[in-house]
Amino acid sequence: MTTEAEIIAQIAQGENQQQEFKRLIDNAESVAGEIVALANSQGGKLYIGVGDDGTIVGCENPAKVIQTLTNICRDRCRPPIIAGIEQVPINDKIIVVLELLPELNRQKPYSTQGGRFYIRIGTDKKDATGRELVRIAQSAGEMYYDESPVRGAELSSLSEQVFGHYYERQFGVPLAEGLQQAGLSVEQLLRNMRLLDDLNGTPTLTVAAVLVLGKEPQLFLPQSRLSAVAFAGPDEDSDILDRKEITGRLPEIIEDSRVFLRRNVRVAAQELGFERRDQPQYDLTALGEAVVNAIAHRDYSLSGSQIRVFVFSDRIEIRSPGRLPNSITLENIKLGVHAERNRRIAALLTHLGYMSAIGTGVPRLILRLSRQLSGREPEYSLVGEELRLCIWAAEIS
Repeated sequence: MTTEAEIIAQIAQGENQQQEFKRLIDNAESVAGEIVALANSQGGKLYIGVGDDGTIVGCENPAKVIQTLTNICRDRCRPPIIAGIEQVPINDKIIVVLELLPELNRQKPYSTQGGRFYIRIGTDKKDATGRELVRIAQSAGEMYYDESPVRGAELSSLSEQVFGHYYERQFGVPLAEGLQQAGLSVEQLLRNMRLLDDLNGTPTLTVAAVLVLGKEPQLFLPQSRLSAVAFAGPDEDSDILDRKEITGRLPEIIEDSRVFLRRNVRVAAQELGFERRDQPQYDLTALGEAVVNAIAHRDYSLSGSQIRVFVFSDRIEIRSPGRLPNSITLENIKLGVHAERNRRIAALLTHLGYMSAIGTGVPRLILRLSRQLSGREPEYSLVGEELRLCIWAAEIS
């Protein structure tokens, strides 16, 4: 947390390339532009409750300001921007400080909800030219959110036991032996695997490392949990038969989700002479693939939004936070076209045996197996910031 003395000293420097002052938030789109400009440049701080000349005027309702800034970063910036926001008392007033760290915002270039791309030049924000946008994208390099460091997740947050099991499965030798042969420390190995990066000079686990290999993933990324609910009827107003908040590392969430689905999928028995044949509502392989896809490809930068699995009387819906990435559409996703939003997470889950490296799970498993059983094509849809997959139940006697 920044101290009062540090903030006073920073404000005394005036507005500059990395500092913007605002007395209040009177236009959310304008503030989004200031945030986008900082993110597309070198990062920096936005002070609310400070006049252009550095006068401390304070905020009447700091909590509301913090909530508004959080909403702007999430809803009015594309893609969502990650910022640290805190309130700081100065004398008898309270200001709010939003800080943008370049290490946490590498998905450049950013734009406002209205489609404006800004950069910061001196004390002003300017519309970026086409050439500047190319330069920004090139300087950011090929960067994925799951390779970004997670604030507070230092090396001690890694489960060495889990990492050891992963390493031995992937490379065929115990971790200690592999490190000795390569002449590396655990920290150096994690850096080479893009599972560790520096944040303010501190070695810090990345999103992928926290979610797949961390001790307590939800401590740092609470949105990584999964909510599963089984309803008696065809909608959310129906009685709830079963529900579970599923937490842990991503492989644990996958396994526990499969258990929940098996528990809540009906299987009828058909007598054929002396034989008994099971008639399941759903193909469990297809359901398992659908859950893995949602976990591997959701947008983990969207805080406050977890994956939701709803079991209704006639269908199962898997609702995953985040729009479709890059060139993916609702049409070509069914053909197996894919673009990885979380490259490192996908690689880790593939190494652990949960995913196929060829990326044909949607047409080969989810669509074909479900269609063969129920006679109906599963349906993808976009509702706001959420991708939904509907898998229809087969009619069973």
